[in-house]
This record gives sequence, C-alpha cells and structure tokens, in this order.
Amino acid sequence: MNRADRLALLCCIGAGFATLLDSAVIGYAVPALARGLDASTADLQWLLAAYSLTFGLGLVPGGRLGDAFGRRGLFLVGMAVFLAGSAAAGLAGDVLWVVAGRFIQGFGAGLVSAQVLGIIQDRFAGPARVRALAAYTIAGATAAVVGPILAGVVLALAPDDWSWRLLLMLSAPFLAVTLGLAWRFIPAVPRSARRIDLDLPAVILLGAIVVIVTLPVIDPGVGRSMAWLVAAVVLVLVSALVVWEIRYRARGRVPLFAPELVRSAGFVSGNLVALLWFGAVVGHGTIITLFLLDGFGLAALAVAIALIPSALSRIVASSLTSRLHARIGSRTIPLALGINVLALGGITAVVLTLDGTTLVIAIVLVEIVLGAASGILEPPLRATTLGFAPAGFHGVAASFLQLTQRLAATFFLALLTGVLFTADGAGASRTSLATGTVICGILVLVAFAISLAPALHRRPVFAPLAAHPA
Repeated sequence: MNRADRLALLCCIGAGFATLLDSAVIGYAVPALARGLDASTADLQWLLAAYSLTFGLGLVPGGRLGDAFGRRGLFLVGMAVFLAGSAAAGLAGDVLWVVAGRFIQGFGAGLVSAQVLGIIQDRFAGPARVRALAAYTIAGATAAVVGPILAGVVLALAPDDWSWRLLLMLSAPFLAVTLGLAWRFIPAVPRSARRIDLDLPAVILLGAIVVIVTLPVIDPGVGRSMAWLVAAVVLVLVSALVVWEIRYRARGRVPLFAPELVRSAGFVSGNLVALLWFGAVVGHGTIITLFLLDGFGLAALAVAIALIPSALSRIVASSLTSRLHARIGSRTIPLALGINVLALGGITAVVLTLDGTTLVIAIVLVEIVLGAASGILEPPLRATTLGFAPAGFHGVAASFLQLTQRLAATFFLALLTGVLFTADGAGASRTSLATGTVICGILVLVAFAISLAPALHRRPVFAPLAAHPA
C-alpha cells in the first residue's frame, strides 16, 4: 500500500467514523430534544426513521454516479450535504426542521458511503482490500463505542436546550477535517464514457412505498381510517415499479432490481435475512437506549458505559468470525441468528422479571451476548449474499444490499419507537420495551428460518470476509 493509497484510505476511515458517529449519538439526543421542542411520539419516529430512509435512497444513485464521474466529486458533495443537514438539524427552531435536516444528513451519508466502498474497491485488491475494509469496519466500531461516551459528556455538561443541538452537530468537526483531507488527497479521475443507469424513477417509487407503508405505523389513525386507501396506493406504486423496471430493462439499461440478482435465490434469501436482522438489531439498539434514558432514568453517560461491553463484544466477534466460517461455512449464519433469537428472548425475560440495579446488570450481560452474536453474523452474511452476485454486478449488489437494509431500518425504527412510547400508554416502560423486543425476536426468528433454506448454502462463496459497519 503506497502513500497515496494510505491517504485515500484515511479519508474513507474519517468519513466512516464521522457518519457512523452521528448514528451512534442520535438516540441519546431524543429525550432532551423532545423536552426542548415539545415533540410528539410521531415526531420522534420521523426523526429516527428519516436518516435511514434517505441514506438508503442515496446509495444507488451515489454509487452509479461515482462510477461514471469519479469518486472524488461525489465524495466531496456528499460530505458537504451531510454538513448542511447537520447545521439545519442542530440550529432548527422546531421539529419539522430537525426532521428535514435529518433527511438531508441521511442523503449525504448515502452518497459518501457509496463512494467510500467504491474507492476501496477501485484502489485495493486481494489482501489489501480486506485490510482496507477491516480498517473501515474498525472506524465504524470505534464510533459506536466513542459516540455514546461523548454524548453522555455533552448531556452532562451542556444546558438542556443546547445539549441535543450539539449532539446533532457532533460529527461536523470530524467531517470538516475529512473534507479538507479529501479535497487534498483523493485524486480526480477522468470521466467515464459509459452510459449512466441511475434508474431514479425506481429509487423514488421504492422510497414512496416505504413512506406510505410507514405512515400507519407513525399515525395509527391512518391505519384505522384509511387502511384500504393505503393498501390501494401501495398496490399502485408496486405495480408501477414492476412495469417501469421491465421497460427499463427492455431498453438495455441496468435497473435497480437487476434480473441477474433477482433471479438468484441465494442473493434474494441473503437479502431477506439481512434486512430482517438489520431492522431488528438497529431498532432494538435504539429502544434499549431510550428505555434506559427515558424509562429507567439513567444518566446518558451511565447508559453509554453500560452499553460499551456490547459494542466491544461485537468488535471482537467480528474479528474472529472468519475462523468459524472457515470451519463450518455458511452454517455460521443460522448459528449466529439462533444466538440472536435466544439473546432477545433473554432480554425480554429479564425486563419482565427483574428491577432496579439487577435489571440493568442483567441487560448489560445479555447485550454482550447479543453483540457477539451480531459480530459473528454480519461478515459471513454479507460475504455469502454478495457471493451470489454474478461477475459485473458486485457493485450493484453491494448497493442493493445496503439499500434494503436501510429501508428496513426506516420502517422498523418507526414501528419500534412507536411501540416503546405508546404500547401501554405509560411511555418508555418495561412492558413496552418487552413488547418491542418480542417483535425484534420474531423478525430474527423469521430470518433464522429463511437462513436454513438450501439456496443460501448451495455453493461455496468466494467473496472476502470483511465486515461492514451498521
């Protein structure tokens, strides 16, 4: 790895750390923001879901534009968009502007993430690529550990009305430094002469479907009084998406739902497992944090310290999972999912039966198991799923996998946040946390059942075992 490659990788690591730092602290900002802006449960659901929605929608056009015009420009644009969204959210005077800022941040993060993976794919090969992806993964894992601690310090020292604003802008200094480094050290490349297949109509239709499906979750009144209308709109949008994709393909273009990927039972099975598991673990991580902050009344710094062991267990397990995968292959996936299900069941049990300090200690211990199980699962699941992508579709497959995970997170974050705050009308209570955790367990149990399908274990997979930070 020469100096130019190391500097480019440094920019990728900085971008990964900064964008994932934002994801790591947002849950800690919610209680103070709700008090400061008198936010409703629906407001908080949109606040948490907005980022994942536009993150996912920014990935595919970002990746394809980067392929055509070069990574440098899209990398810089994405970071500038993220910074603008951070400022808009942090300086907002009402919840609407905070949510708008989160939408902007998410889209910028999607653009940046697509370029980071593209830069690593373009500049590194073989063992060097694995090391580069590992460094990027470590940066994300470090953000997951450092972010909550920084959030706890900010919430302890800053005035209540400013604490959540500072958290929403916490990643800005890191992004500004990375932006300067990228301007200097990521080289421009000649523009590609090949045609760009953005397939923006498909991206927009898919985003609209997710938003429409999420509406009844955020506003139960919509689900009760307009269920048939919502179902009809979703049916029309899905039909339009199918027709559009068929016609787009017939014109010789590469659609969002590339037939080469959709026809692969292994790739489809892996995607279903990934989106169910990712939606469950992201949602569970958010509601457990909110419960400890808002329901149990722990200080933010105490919550951060309590959840650090889980993050560390995930890092350690991720670094060791390649050895397990070398021994038992793709069977690692159902094994890890089974442990996930048991851990979520354990959390449900301790939440319903224990109280006080004993409850917190029990949650910490079971979360360590859950973190380790997630660390064991993610690298082989990603490698196995992408291993079913045919030659020439690896980039498209990687973007599609991230897209489905982020859209799943959008829906399940909204659903689980609503359950936490409204399940029994008493706010973030033990009963509502248990209900949300049971939902997460069911999702992972379905993923476990899918992971047993022969399609996911049909042939050896040669994709590198490199984790990707959530």
